[in-house]
Amino acid sequence: MAGEYEKAITIEKAINQIVNRRYLLPAIQRKFTWSSSQICVLFDSIMRGYPINTFMFWEVREPEVKKSFRFYQFLERYCERFEENNPDFDTKGHGDFFAVIDGQQRLTSLYIGLKGTYAYKLPRKWRPRTKDDSILPPRKLYLNLAAPLDEESNEEMMSHEFKFLTDAQFNEDTGKADKIWFQVGEILDFDAAETDDDVLDIVMDFLQGMGQESNKYARKALTRLYFAIRRDSTIHFYNETNQSIDHVLDIFIRTNHGGTPLAFSDLLMSIAVANWKKDARQQIDDLVDQVRFGSDMEFSINRDFVLKTALMLSDADVRFKVKNFTGDQVAKIEQEWDDIKTCILEVFRLIRSFGLNDAALRAKNAAIPIAYYLFHKGRDKTNGKQGLYADINNRARHEEERKRIRQWLHMSLLKGVFGGQGDALLTNLRKIIRPGVSSSAGFPLDEIVTDYRGTAKDLTFDDDFIDRLLKTQKDDSSCFSILALLFPDLDFTQSLDIDHLHPAASFRKKRLDAHVGFNNPGGRSFYDNPENWNGIANLHLLNSSKNKSKQDEPLKQWLARQNGTKAEDLLIPTGTDLSFEAFEVFVEARAAFLKQKLGSLVGAGISVGVQE
Repeated sequence: MAGEYEKAITIEKAINQIVNRRYLLPAIQRKFTWSSSQICVLFDSIMRGYPINTFMFWEVREPEVKKSFRFYQFLERYCERFEENNPDFDTKGHGDFFAVIDGQQRLTSLYIGLKGTYAYKLPRKWRPRTKDDSILPPRKLYLNLAAPLDEESNEEMMSHEFKFLTDAQFNEDTGKADKIWFQVGEILDFDAAETDDDVLDIVMDFLQGMGQESNKYARKALTRLYFAIRRDSTIHFYNETNQSIDHVLDIFIRTNHGGTPLAFSDLLMSIAVANWKKDARQQIDDLVDQVRFGSDMEFSINRDFVLKTALMLSDADVRFKVKNFTGDQVAKIEQEWDDIKTCILEVFRLIRSFGLNDAALRAKNAAIPIAYYLFHKGRDKTNGKQGLYADINNRARHEEERKRIRQWLHMSLLKGVFGGQGDALLTNLRKIIRPGVSSSAGFPLDEIVTDYRGTAKDLTFDDDFIDRLLKTQKDDSSCFSILALLFPDLDFTQSLDIDHLHPAASFRKKRLDAHVGFNNPGGRSFYDNPENWNGIANLHLLNSSKNKSKQDEPLKQWLARQNGTKAEDLLIPTGTDLSFEAFEVFVEARAAFLKQKLGSLVGAGISVGVQE
């Protein structure tokens, strides 16, 4: 049975359908993503009579669909980062309803604007770790009845001033002649008009109570808002009546193909939740939040990453294909979910212990092969024995494993091997790693390097590449990885800073202007060039507390008072002049030494086993 276009309805009727749970969202829908400014533009468009495009609904009648497919309520009180997920709604035994296939963002925006709140962070405030109304205050949508906007003076070319306000902002504007705020949702509380002529009387009664009966713009704007929400048939929709989930999924993919691209995981979730005994979306979203907000992690992953990792760890085809999320495969993932979840958490704790943060871990997929190795290494399901992931962060054990994993990770990030063709790369890495999980050799770093030697994913560093690395500046996201390779024996669980050996303050213009001697071929220009003093050749990793005490102390003086620390420990060649006057000689000598060091670790033709 095919669907058809139905008679258009008012926004008020659509809102009532949401309130009465007659409009729900299928699990295939993404999260609500519109900004508060997008909602304001939508309401301005409606006020001006602009079309807001056709909606598509799926009329759900079959009990089996209600039982086997998961649906969600509309989001009413949005709070960025903390309340972004739609509440679950049990449709078993529920009457017939409509699932929104196309138009979720617009309908949610209308619902929030008329019935809900939108909370986002106040400026100049740190993001809280838990929901905090003092930092993320709920805001309601208001329309300014004082005067229209100048379309030429705002980027969105809006004619009506819609704005989300906190209670404090509303109270602050009360009494201002240019700010007569009307809470948009109150239009639904006005008396119902039997005819169009009745609308003006209803509006004038309200304005009289506000003392604004002589305000022509207020009368015009409020009348137009009443018509736009309660009288005009604005919601044009196509109603699909076919009860086949596969058919509706196909429609959904085709409908959304031309709009904002969906993460395919959002579509796969619809299949997973139908075969997952618990709430798959909630469990996966909870894991994503743990990794994002956990103080010992704070890495920005998403559902795609979790599902890809689950396929990898369960030895399934890692491609995002519907066939890879059959009932049997989903059941296998669910059966091992607790272990998969724990493994992912421990992997990101491990990566954090390497000193990497979210910005430095540019390719999140680099964590997946590590997870595969740790998940299967030493795991024995028959004896209930967990994989190495359960103990990898035990600081008293597995130091060599951590070193090899850390070296591979930094090499991969610096070489950018995870850019493009990610599925093929993960599949091949799994093939290389799999034999290593049953051997005593540890993480197969040498095997991976050997397998990719001479290919586009070659991990070895040739002379030209090393020369480019040595020019890397301190604020570059790859700087930490370079230094971590050069100083593999540091305790990366400590807080480490990227520090200038010759202090950066010494190269400020005023300091250099006051300096007398530049007894070197490059002269003053060599000192002025940040490529020399702010690059790898003048950088090292230093314990944060030591870095604070070091401050701007000259290198020669600072090193002289470091008990037990020699120049060689900082990868400075023996006998190098550490005076500021010999800075050019220092840079050239240390750069040559670092190049040799990197070549011995990861150079072409060199074994990449962990250096002792």
